Amino acid sequence: MSSGAVPSIARSLPGLPPRLRGRVVLTFAAVILLTCVAAAVLLLSNARHEREAIRERALGTATALSFGFEQEVAAGNALLKGLSSSPALKSGDDRGFYDQLKATPIPDGSWLILQDLDGQVASTLRPFGVPLPRHRDFPTYPEALNRVRDRGWTVSGRMASIVKPGSTIIALSLRIDQDDGTMKGFITTILSQDRLGTILKGHDAPEEWTRGLYDRKLQPIVTMRGAETSSWIPAPAALAARLAAVTGSETASGLIEAVDERGIPVLVAYRGSGATSWTTVVTVPLAIVDAPVTVAVWQMAGMASFLLLAGGLAALFTTRQVERPLRVLSDQVNGAKKQVSELSGQLLALQEEERQRIARELHDSTAQHLVAANLGLAGLKGSVAQTPAFRKAVTEVERLLGEALRELRIFTYLLHPPNLANDGLQATLRDFAEGFAGRTGLVARIRIPEEVDELPPELQRTILRVVQEALTNVHRHAGASQVSVDARIRSGRLVVRIRDDGHGMAGLIRPDAPIRFGVGIAGMRARLEQFGGDMRMKTGSGGTSVIAIVPVSATGRALAQARHRLGPWLAGPVKAGGEARS
Repeated sequence: MSSGAVPSIARSLPGLPPRLRGRVVLTFAAVILLTCVAAAVLLLSNARHEREAIRERALGTATALSFGFEQEVAAGNALLKGLSSSPALKSGDDRGFYDQLKATPIPDGSWLILQDLDGQVASTLRPFGVPLPRHRDFPTYPEALNRVRDRGWTVSGRMASIVKPGSTIIALSLRIDQDDGTMKGFITTILSQDRLGTILKGHDAPEEWTRGLYDRKLQPIVTMRGAETSSWIPAPAALAARLAAVTGSETASGLIEAVDERGIPVLVAYRGSGATSWTTVVTVPLAIVDAPVTVAVWQMAGMASFLLLAGGLAALFTTRQVERPLRVLSDQVNGAKKQVSELSGQLLALQEEERQRIARELHDSTAQHLVAANLGLAGLKGSVAQTPAFRKAVTEVERLLGEALRELRIFTYLLHPPNLANDGLQATLRDFAEGFAGRTGLVARIRIPEEVDELPPELQRTILRVVQEALTNVHRHAGASQVSVDARIRSGRLVVRIRDDGHGMAGLIRPDAPIRFGVGIAGMRARLEQFGGDMRMKTGSGGTSVIAIVPVSATGRALAQARHRLGPWLAGPVKAGGEARS
């Protein structure tokens, strides 16, 4: 069997230009998306590397500064150890030791002090013998004295100088013992803010970065922001919480995010020295740290905007160039589809007319000849010898003539439509199915609702022809004993089901044979397609079901289209001759 009267190209091409336009747009969009994703991965990867480089540089700067301060303390400690072996100091010659201190080269801004357990004995900032500060003049002296006694040397925190008012200083002290090992006093070298600031300036950093040195209580010793050196920039508050769990002898370093004294989010790189108990801090605004990622995002946004604009223009240009010939082709295919549809309708109308003509010819001519032949045979029986062989031959001929006449009446009944215009589809289908069952010996079950009589006449005739064709196939091929015809209207659709209990289509040759459809199935489908409908088939060893589905809610529009296509050809089958019942 063929699959239908309308070629598949006629169904698919009218929608081609819109689908092509969508595919072109999707293609360009996919290319743009892949390009943006690849560029985004590359840009973000570079941005992350740059961001990580800034973080590593900040931590590296804090570590390098911390090492610089540790080296300064180590140099001062080595100086004090050298002075502690002076013969003048061991013999108690304070004046001679003072002269030695004055002659010792020290960095600018620094000075040396000799102290006993009560206070300063000599200071290179003052002439020998003048009154000097006592320990009680410093509020933290007990803590500092105990550290010198316990450790042998110590580095103080931030202090304000009494001898040199207005200066922020750091005192590095070394213990001096008596011959019996008891503490006699200590020697101190003063590290000035200017000296420590020189170490800060010795490490290059962007102007937006802040560098600072803080004592064990995180009080600023010396800080630097831009080109300005001071001792007033406090450490970020979050740093104290991070260092709270670190003991004085441990070295700790790391990175945290915090807010500085100006309320600016910053990245804090720090290193707390276990040797000096000082913490070196470098703060970088997070805007600078995240700048590579921000720039990459803006670059991606700009690139994506440009690509979308370029891609949109390219897609528009491409679709315009391609759509014009496709539109011409689509119009040609639409015209071809219309011609094929009209031709299909004409062929169906011609088929209707030819079926009725054949039915009339078979009924009026061929059937009469068979009746006459049967009558002639009956008359011949009385005029010839009645031998057993003759009687057997005559009986067989009479049987064959009767069978041929019965088959002829069945086919003329199937070929010629009943009086649909007068009785309506419900009664016509019931009468036709009952007549078909009576002529073929099948048991028929018919369930047709009254609503089918309200359908347009052309649709009623189509449904009748579908049922006729399906029952013809049951009689010819199914080998069935029962057949049912059910119709219902539900959810805006007319559904007609013709079902038999035969051996199925594949069983005509062998169970696994492929199903081949003839022109009858194609004609049924073509009729339904005139009204926007379709036909489905289910077949198996338990029988075959033919299901016709037509959207009755859109029947008016489909009917108008069918009338326009078929024109006067619809009139032929409708007005064809009267009943051909036998």
